Amino acid sequence: MHAYIMVKKKGSEGHGILTSFLGGFIFTLILVVVIPVVCNHYIQPIVEDAVGDNAFMWFSSSLIVTLIMLGFMLLFMIVFGGGAILKKFGIIGVIALILAYWALGNLPGAILPVACILIMFLWQRHKDRN
Repeated sequence: MHAYIMVKKKGSEGHGILTSFLGGFIFTLILVVVIPVVCNHYIQPIVEDAVGDNAFMWFSSSLIVTLIMLGFMLLFMIVFGGGAILKKFGIIGVIALILAYWALGNLPGAILPVACILIMFLWQRHKDRN
């Protein structure tokens, strides 16, 4: 069994499963709720003030701000995204990811993270066989 699927046991088995579940659930809530709020209310105004109303080559200031914000979002997705949840919390964390999207009323939003996790899993399995 692969290490990234197994649930880490801390003390008792129930505590490890609970920790994995809460970790996946909280990481998903941070990524879906907290990160966009922080980016929109705190980071984006700073970036817009720094860039101003300038254009660089053919890039407008709004495109530059959008690209910088995309960079911030990708960074947060690497830290709090589905792949990170799978590595840190295992399959229980991924189940919690799906339940967090369901609790937010956006179950279709879980399709992309779970699809990426599935592709990662299949790719890793393919690499392990070769």
